[in-house]
Amino acid sequence: MERTSWISILGNAFLSLLKITVGMISGSLAVLSDGIDSAQDVVTSVVMLIATPIIYRPPNARYVFGQKKAENVASTILSFVIFFAGGQMFLTAVRHVFQPQEAVMPPLIAIWVTLISIVGKLLLALYQFRQGKKIDSPLLKANAVNMRNDVIISLGVLLGLGLIYFFDMPILDAIVALLISIYIIFTSIGIFKDANLVLMDGVDDTSVYEKIIAAVETVPGASNPHRIRSGRVGNLYNIVLDIEVDGAIPLREAHQIAEAVEQSIKQSIENVYDIVVHVEPTGDSSCTEKYGVSKDNLE
Repeated sequence: MERTSWISILGNAFLSLLKITVGMISGSLAVLSDGIDSAQDVVTSVVMLIATPIIYRPPNARYVFGQKKAENVASTILSFVIFFAGGQMFLTAVRHVFQPQEAVMPPLIAIWVTLISIVGKLLLALYQFRQGKKIDSPLLKANAVNMRNDVIISLGVLLGLGLIYFFDMPILDAIVALLISIYIIFTSIGIFKDANLVLMDGVDDTSVYEKIIAAVETVPGASNPHRIRSGRVGNLYNIVLDIEVDGAIPLREAHQIAEAVEQSIKQSIENVYDIVVHVEPTGDSSCTEKYGVSKDNLE
């Protein structure tokens, strides 16, 4: 992940410096704004770089599950960065819609720089998404989404420049920017929800419980999987569940059944961090189930 972060930092820094310089020289506010947005991506990549060594720290007495959730904390920070960028663009676009500025024909260099930005950002986004999918990293995926948004932003800037250049209608430029800003805000909300789902020990795919129940039912001697809890440690599942076995069998045999349940679940579900199986005698209803999932309450 560290190498991917450095590639993102250097790529975004180059594109940001190029657009800010050309924007200031050409007097194009659209290109200058796009450059400032790219500068925010450099900050985002730095956040990723800081989070990476924390994510891979081994477990200790303070953090017994390790610190992989630092990735989700960083994704939450990233969502605020994206939301702030979208909000700023939204306010600017609203002002331009209700207070149209005098049309200024953009220099062709502004259009060429925007095209270069689109190609560069698209390549960076594809690279980030491929690496994020490869190691199942929500942070890299979130940053890839951010860069994909930047491609859309640059396309909007390019469209706005073209509309002004060919139709002499600056109001359309502001309208396009307004639509793009709304899209970015909704994207940031999606990233925030995904990151906090993990931080609040939720799962995005509840079919994992169906897989756990099915895996238990394949093990002879194990029955009634209940109080099943599943959360995420980074990109890995942490699973806890209760099962019932014949109360008359020896403890060693009950332990072997529990181990068989663990192996069956690991074969059914990828990316498992840990599994804890609590064994109960068949028919024991002494425990009041206030939480967790069973076959009866699975929706």
